[in-house]
Amino acid sequence: MASQGRGPWRWLLRPFIGLLALLLLAEEWLWDVLQRGMRRLGLALHLQRLEAWLRQLPPWPSLLLLAAPAALLLPFKLAALWALGHGYQFLGLLVFVAAKLCGTALAAYLFDLVRDSARRLPWFDRFYRWVMGWLARARAWLHAQPVYQQARASAREFKQRLRHALALRRPAAWLRWWRSARARRHRSG
Repeated sequence: MASQGRGPWRWLLRPFIGLLALLLLAEEWLWDVLQRGMRRLGLALHLQRLEAWLRQLPPWPSLLLLAAPAALLLPFKLAALWALGHGYQFLGLLVFVAAKLCGTALAAYLFDLVRDSARRLPWFDRFYRWVMGWLARARAWLHAQPVYQQARASAREFKQRLRHALALRRPAAWLRWWRSARARRHRSG
């Protein structure tokens, strides 16, 4: 990564690269979650024949198909910008986030279907391997950061406590869990 080089800019680039890595990994996580959801939706809507047809597309039509989510959602993103510009901040933000989630879900779903076909184009395959390599390095860098490790440990602890509280399903257990979580937060903060 660029932050590993020598020079006076190294200390300035490190936080920027860390933030970029974190954003890309969040997008990648969201991509995976939405892709699984779209697969389930495809099964529920019985789209297996359409999926099989899309998998058989030649490379160039496969790439063109990947532009469909951006083209379909452009009017919604423009509407969100209009709402933001006219003082409807909450509505604009809501529409923009919904369009982003829908676009990412559709792009993830379609990319999963046509990836192998698109990778038959040598330049696209090189680009795909470069992006995947960069994401792997970003993931390794992020996982090596102490703050990230601490956040993961806290998240695991929170999930474990939440599962325990949900398993009990009693108001008294929820109240004890909530009080203990607040007490821990006040002790650590």
